[in-house]
Amino acid sequence: MLTRFGIAALLFVTVPHAAAAQAALTVSDATSRMAYFSPQRAFALSADGKAAQAKLSTLEAERTREITARTAKLKELQDALRKSEGVLAEPARAQRELEIQRFEIDVKRFVEDAQAEFMGVQRNFEEAFFAKLRPAIASVARERKLAFLFNEDAGLLAWADPALDITPDIARRVDQP
Repeated sequence: MLTRFGIAALLFVTVPHAAAAQAALTVSDATSRMAYFSPQRAFALSADGKAAQAKLSTLEAERTREITARTAKLKELQDALRKSEGVLAEPARAQRELEIQRFEIDVKRFVEDAQAEFMGVQRNFEEAFFAKLRPAIASVARERKLAFLFNEDAGLLAWADPALDITPDIARRVDQP
């Protein structure tokens, strides 16, 4: 039979160990309930992201070809004016310079419009992806019973165990109908 002193001694010895074990469990449980992902990598890994990148590359290539052709035409007009400067009358030279200036402005506008179009198409793809991403994140987080999910792209993580990266899982979930 344990005396009061014996019970107190037993509690004194076992309670700190039990508390330490409980703390270790809590840390372990918390760690297993945390993860991180990269929205940019999820986009790149997803079928939508790959299709978007292909369409954007095609659009960029088309606009680059058009810009190159228009720039070459502008250079031709400028070269033609330089070659014929000596033989053109002042009104004709002034008229050609005005045409070249207008064409140059048109080329600049085309470049600006092409950039705006590209950015708009890219933004539309991203918005459509993020509309699918939010439910995918929630689904994966619920499924894994996560307490925290960190966004790697936000720059808040200094380091994280790669085993906690659930980006591929989220990308797969986005691809599911």
